[in-house]
Amino acid sequence: MATALNKNTTPALNKLGYFTIILALILSFAVYFFPSLQQGNLNPREEIQIYYHGQTVGETAFYDEEIYLPLTFVKDYLDPNIKWDEKNKQVIITTKKEVFHLPVGEREGLLNLEPYSFTYPVLENGGKIYLPGNPLSEYLALDIDYYPETNIVIVNDLTRPVQMGKVLSAAKLRSEPRFRSSWLKEMTNDEKVSIVKEEYGWYLVQTEDGYLGYLDEKNVELTSIKTVELEKEEYLPWNPLGEKIFLVWEGAWGKTPNPQSIGEITGVQVLSPTWFSLREDGLVKNSADLKYVEWAHQTGRQVWGLFDNGFDPDLTHTMLNDANLRIKVIKQILTYVDLYKLDGINLDFENMHLKDKDAFVQFVRELTPLLHEKDRVVSLDVTFISKSENWSMVYDRRSLGEIVDYMMVMAYDEHGTFSSRPGSVSSLPWVEKGLQAILEQVPNEKVILGVPFYTRLWEESYNEEGKPVVKSQALSMERAEKWLKENNVEIREDVATGQNYAELEKGGVTYKMWLEDEASLKKRIELMKKYRLAGVAAWMRSYAKDEVWPVLAKELNKF
Repeated sequence: MATALNKNTTPALNKLGYFTIILALILSFAVYFFPSLQQGNLNPREEIQIYYHGQTVGETAFYDEEIYLPLTFVKDYLDPNIKWDEKNKQVIITTKKEVFHLPVGEREGLLNLEPYSFTYPVLENGGKIYLPGNPLSEYLALDIDYYPETNIVIVNDLTRPVQMGKVLSAAKLRSEPRFRSSWLKEMTNDEKVSIVKEEYGWYLVQTEDGYLGYLDEKNVELTSIKTVELEKEEYLPWNPLGEKIFLVWEGAWGKTPNPQSIGEITGVQVLSPTWFSLREDGLVKNSADLKYVEWAHQTGRQVWGLFDNGFDPDLTHTMLNDANLRIKVIKQILTYVDLYKLDGINLDFENMHLKDKDAFVQFVRELTPLLHEKDRVVSLDVTFISKSENWSMVYDRRSLGEIVDYMMVMAYDEHGTFSSRPGSVSSLPWVEKGLQAILEQVPNEKVILGVPFYTRLWEESYNEEGKPVVKSQALSMERAEKWLKENNVEIREDVATGQNYAELEKGGVTYKMWLEDEASLKKRIELMKKYRLAGVAAWMRSYAKDEVWPVLAKELNKF
């Protein structure tokens, strides 16, 4: 009986198996090759999703008469330099031309330190800070569009070129780059789209009504590149046409030298007197002299007042980390610039805490646009790159170089009072190596090479215990020459440093000096030209001898 049953049912079962296999193959073919008919939703969530250049950023916005974007998104994607001032509950935005102070919840703030009314205030929502989209689009050159139908906001950077296209035939906009993904919108022939990117033979596109999705490349024809011409009213700093800048610092602590006593300083185009210094409570000590400025202008020279931080790291920390103190300091500098008819400011902030590295950049970022608004030059002094936290690592040279007009590299004190052994103040190989490192971070056309007008007289001796004792004193060019003549010391060339060198044994003491003279200065100018720098800056005028001025003037502009 069982055998007969097997005989009769086997063909039927085989037919059923074949049918099942064929049906499965047909279904599989349909799954993989037939387009999905399911309609999807670009944003199924209730929150307003943010898309930046077609990509979701994982953050949400909200709408309150205006679309509001979270500060975290703005900082991460749009403006890394935007500043949240926790102490004063305000957002600080700096552009090349403007500085905005936007208090939370208030329509009154500051624009370039002047009272200014804003249509939409900065808001706090759910413990997060949000910025109104409309003014942001203007400050940061953005296209910000909110689409209630899809509940998304699309943000695009107007400075980026956009590839445009048009739909060739009716097609469905897909949620993913494959036919089996759900569709979002039915596209019509000749409909315009902007291309975000290409992916697996599909284009991610943005439609004119704010949909984002994928179209098969065969359904899209690339048309034109869309660009937006933005106004470029960038500040152009003063620069002597066809010449290199020759700046000299003027030691003017407490009292400015009488111009009548200065004499001929041939070739000098800019004087930078040490007039302003940071004090407690955001006060700026002022030693400026209007008569000195008027004399300089009459002789065709510019004056860039030097502003230092007193080389006090704690005092500097207090000012840099308090937005109100920064405002107070900046307002004083702006007042002094007008009062004394200055052509620029030279920032000489040294010996700062490493933790204040970013805060110093922020201060310079807030000061510079306001000086540029007055058509004033902003320059900044930095040391060579080293491992010293307070004297070198504290400078974010790359960021500072993007902000200021000129950066003076103080290429001296290779060996100084801190040194345990004698050495050159500024050997030529040391200078060149330091310059090469600086130029990896700062454009050469902004770099001004600092040169010393002084040297050090070193004394080596031994104490009663037989241990070496090293002392030094800084000498001007004239004092150095006088000491050499008085002691009848022979000068010889030191190939290793590229300088002239003198040595004397006297009374159990060895005296050593690496000279700053016409020969060393010529070599420094050769380095300036080799690396196509903006010019030179010398520390300082009173250390120079009369003979160097015509030599420097001739060498600077000899091509």
